[in-house]
Amino acid sequence: MSIQVSIIIPVYNSAGYLADCLDSVLAQSLTGLEVICIEDGSEDRSGEILQAYASRDSRLKVIYHDRNLGPAQSRNHGIEAAKGRFLRFVDADDLVPLESTELLFSTAARDNVDLVKGSLALFRDSDPSNYADVVAVPDKTRTHLLAEEQLWIPWWHTSYLMSAQLIHDNHLRYPDLIRGEDPVFLASVLVKSGCFSLVGPIVYLYRKYQKESGSGGSSFKHMMDTLKSADMIRLLFSRHHPECWQHSYGPFLLGDLRSVLDQCELDSDQRYMINTEMARIWGSDDK
Repeated sequence: MSIQVSIIIPVYNSAGYLADCLDSVLAQSLTGLEVICIEDGSEDRSGEILQAYASRDSRLKVIYHDRNLGPAQSRNHGIEAAKGRFLRFVDADDLVPLESTELLFSTAARDNVDLVKGSLALFRDSDPSNYADVVAVPDKTRTHLLAEEQLWIPWWHTSYLMSAQLIHDNHLRYPDLIRGEDPVFLASVLVKSGCFSLVGPIVYLYRKYQKESGSGGSSFKHMMDTLKSADMIRLLFSRHHPECWQHSYGPFLLGDLRSVLDQCELDSDQRYMINTEMARIWGSDDK
C-alpha cells in the first residue's frame, strides 16, 4: 500500500502524554499512513514507550538521537525520512481527532492543492472535550495567502497538511532555533504554496499546560531566538507579501514580545541587547 501521509512527531521527555498522542495518531481513519517519531535524547521513559508501540504497529518508525537536538532538527530528520505524499506535524503532548488526517488528505486530493489547513482547538491538561479556545477557519476551496488575512500570523503549523513535494522542491526546513522555528517554516510554506484550501472542522487538539521550553520559554536565549525568527519572517514577507508583515504579523508579534519581555528575568546587558535588536527589526519609532 502506498503511503499517503507521513505524520512526524518530535519526542523529548514526553512520557506523561506520549501514549495518548500515539493512540490518537495510530487510530486515524486514513489508510496509507506512516508515523515517524524522532526520539530526541529523552531522559524519561519516552524511548521505552516508542519501542513498545513500534513493536506492535509496523506503521510507526523511530529515529533515535544520541543527544537532544531540539524540535527543529528532529522535524527536519523526519522530513528527510518520510515517504508519504503529504506531511503532518504533531507534537508529542497533543492529540488529533480520528478522521482529521483523512479529511485533510481528501480535501487536498479533491482540490488539487499542496496545502490544507483546518481549525484547531486548545484544551487544558487532560480533558480534550473541554476547549479553552478554538482557532477556527472557514471552509474555502483554492484560496490564497493575500485573501486570508488571519493566516498572515504564521502560527499553528500543526493544523496544516503539506505536500512533501512542495517541501522538497523548495528546500524548506525548520531553522535551528529553540523558539520561533515553526512560524519561519510555516511562513515559507505559505509563501511557496500558491493556492490552498481550508476546512472548518477541528483537525488538531493542542494541550495547554505550563511549559518551560518551546512556546512557553521566556529565557534570554528564547527571547533572542524569537527575535531571530521575527527577522527571518520579516525578510521573507517583505520580499513576497510585505503587507503580511506590515499590517499583521509585525505589529502582532511586537505586542506579544513586549508582554513576554515584562515577565523575563534579564540583567541590564541582556535587556539592552534585546531592546537594540527589537529597534533594528521594527524601527526605533515602533520600539
